[in-house]
Amino acid sequence: MCRTKRGGTIAMALMFMFFLTTQATLAGELTLDEALSRMETANDTLAAARQAKSVTEHEKDAAFGLYLPKVEASARWTRIDDPIEIDLSQMKDAMGLFHGTDPRFGYLPEFTMEVQDDTFVKGRITASMPLYAGGRIQAANTAASSRVSEAGAQVQETSQRLMREMVSRYYGLRFAGKVVEVREAYLAGMERHLSEAKQLEASGMISRSERLHAEVARAEADRVLKRSMRDQAIADTALANLLAVGEGDHDKTTPVSPLFLSREIEPLEHFTSAALRLSPLLRRIDEKGVQAEAGVKAETGTLLPKVYLFATKEMLTEDLTLLEPEWAAGVGVEVPLFEGLSSVNRLRAARARKAQVGHLSVQARKDIATLTEKLYHEVVAQVEQYDALKTSLTLAEEAVRVQTRAFEEGYATSLDVVDARLTQSGVEIKQLKAVYDYDVALARLLETAGLTTEFHTYRNEKTQEVTF
Repeated sequence: MCRTKRGGTIAMALMFMFFLTTQATLAGELTLDEALSRMETANDTLAAARQAKSVTEHEKDAAFGLYLPKVEASARWTRIDDPIEIDLSQMKDAMGLFHGTDPRFGYLPEFTMEVQDDTFVKGRITASMPLYAGGRIQAANTAASSRVSEAGAQVQETSQRLMREMVSRYYGLRFAGKVVEVREAYLAGMERHLSEAKQLEASGMISRSERLHAEVARAEADRVLKRSMRDQAIADTALANLLAVGEGDHDKTTPVSPLFLSREIEPLEHFTSAALRLSPLLRRIDEKGVQAEAGVKAETGTLLPKVYLFATKEMLTEDLTLLEPEWAAGVGVEVPLFEGLSSVNRLRAARARKAQVGHLSVQARKDIATLTEKLYHEVVAQVEQYDALKTSLTLAEEAVRVQTRAFEEGYATSLDVVDARLTQSGVEIKQLKAVYDYDVALARLLETAGLTTEFHTYRNEKTQEVTF
């Protein structure tokens, strides 16, 4: 009975340890899609852009309120120095002179009336409704709607920039890991070479200097490998920062989505046309133009009359004077006559701002087209670089085989073998770098063209020349 319980406990413990081990193994593995998903939900820069858009949406709602009536309630308790009275004593005296000694005149009351006590309370409700404001209300709403669209373009631009940055950092970590693998293979080759050198030295086939040269090469290979491992750790930290993972709160990330290179790429005109239509930067500049036009209309409206309805109702009537009505309603007109030419100069500034945005838009379109062409040629250049390195790698591998065999037979020196292996590892890293640069250049090209989401198409649906 005890053995059964003990055996079950051990089995459960082993299963639990296996589960933890499996989770630890898988915890660091991360696909590019998973990385992008985490960034979308956790990155603070993107969250700030979305909050900025939320601000403009609330401001748009506030601008719409300019069309609606404005109702205010106010109350006021007041104390003055003395009550306000109407004194007609002089009139009474004049009447006394006129009536002489008429006994009836002596019974007349004093000709004094209190109009306002020295302490009083007033409360009223006031309403107003704009009828015509010279186009200022419409301009304010147009500008507010445009700012929402501009903020939306800013969110898109931020999202696309972060996606391109994610591609750079994610594949940068993948590239760094592949470089470590190449360096490890180079170190292993140098260790085999050193072992062979020691055997050949012992048999008298090579000199001691040849063996020492092999030891130096092995030490250098170890140093280069450690440097590559440090570069990999830095790349891992950079990726964790973009994923909004706190320092020390994550295990080492293992990117499992491979580097890729595809020859199926659309012509330059496809990307240039898309950039001029879809670039969020151009959208933001266009919205600045809409806002500048609305600013011109708003400043023009300050020179025109303002017409409005108004109404007021006194809620506390006990302390009203004889001259104050309980309610009033009417139509008001305000006409600007002179403001020191400030309105005119503000209108001139708004027109200049509109012209400025127009020039910026023209130049930005030229710059976007030029940048798109530049990035397109960078993508093509990396394909050409990879093709050129394929032949170089074949030649380097053959050189390693020949020099190693010649060294073993005493026809080549240790330096020849080391140089051959170093050349091979260098070509392998250059080839990896060409593929990595292709991926980053492609991401930048799609970002500039406003086609960032098509990066998934190139990864998953295009025919790929190579994956690492």
